[in-house]
Amino acid sequence: MAHLVVTGNSQKTLLMYTTELVKKPVMGDALAKARMLESSDRLKARMDTLRNISRVLAQPLDDRGLLRLVHAELSCALDVTMCFFGRFDPASQSVEVIWQMHEGVELPGGHFPLATGPTSQAIRTRKPQLICNWSSNGPTVQVQYATDRPALPESTIIVPVTFGGQVAGVLSVQSYEPAAYDEDDVRLLEAVADLLAVTLCRSAGVKSSEADAILASMDDAMLVLDTAGRIVRLNPAARRLLCTRKGGLILGQPIDRAQAEQWPLGSRLITAQLQPVLDLLSDDLSDDGDAAQAQEVQLTDGDEVLRCRASVLRIGNARAGAVMVLRKAS
Repeated sequence: MAHLVVTGNSQKTLLMYTTELVKKPVMGDALAKARMLESSDRLKARMDTLRNISRVLAQPLDDRGLLRLVHAELSCALDVTMCFFGRFDPASQSVEVIWQMHEGVELPGGHFPLATGPTSQAIRTRKPQLICNWSSNGPTVQVQYATDRPALPESTIIVPVTFGGQVAGVLSVQSYEPAAYDEDDVRLLEAVADLLAVTLCRSAGVKSSEADAILASMDDAMLVLDTAGRIVRLNPAARRLLCTRKGGLILGQPIDRAQAEQWPLGSRLITAQLQPVLDLLSDDLSDDGDAAQAQEVQLTDGDEVLRCRASVLRIGNARAGAVMVLRKAS
């Protein structure tokens, strides 16, 4: 018989998790017995998953390496078609997605400010969020990440990761199947989040950045693009200004490429007018760095007029992306 040796918070997490799941009503008919056997198998799979994850987290790997292994172990007990871990910065009230997976492929991360969606609610309330049928009763999506499969998930669990009495991040799993998760699955992911908090947050602590706080307080909307023209960061003002459009924003997708007829900035017309900004990312720098470093454009979408100033971000003579600042024209 295998024995799990854990200490401190990990021991408490596993004990509480076991106690919650074994409290099942006793029923006498054959169907009830079959269900109890199935429940017992599920409990064993979940306990095996927690035991294996506790061992994984003892390995000397960086955060992303550990999260990859945690994802692999979770796949034995849950549908982890989509999975992400994000760090929460209380100073800027924003989330940095440091690792995410979609159908076995790792995707780039990014930053987004809190709003009213389930990820934000999990952080603000410190309570898990369970959505069983997003297309029927799920919340409106304002910010999403681009994938090869543009449809929204049907089922989602999002749990806060807390350390030292503070929310340090969020862990989420998502599935394209409706009703893919139940309350037992929520408790499992909460237990995993407790284990992650001890490992990932003990050394890093809850970090905040003065620059992040400044960006969060800006009245002007700000977007950061990488060298491929993908949105990787936005501040709260950008969310307020641009997420009123139908479809919201798509992170991780080049802004001049639609995904399932949805444009990353919500409007094909706006995107077309931003071509000078995209040219900033494609122009080669000369040896003395004389290539264009900034552009100002006026964006018109119906009755709305925006002014946009874009500047190149550089590391040495190499382009690292661009930052766009938008405001409504007076």
